[in-house]
Amino acid sequence: MEIEERKQWKEFKANVKNRLTQDQYRLLCRLHAKYYKHNYHEPCSCNPKRLLQWISDIDKVYEKC
Repeated sequence: MEIEERKQWKEFKANVKNRLTQDQYRLLCRLHAKYYKHNYHEPCSCNPKRLLQWISDIDKVYEKC
């Protein structure tokens, strides 16, 4: 994970509440696509399980760096 992405993710984790802002949502989608090698995709926010899984996935990438 690049330095700027690490900073963004650290800020994301510090500021995430019950709902994601549009910027947080896009960051999550962009990072997940990059590190899990799939096309950029914005899953429906009506399915929080997927978003929570993606957050967990990015946490794993963050911890490895």
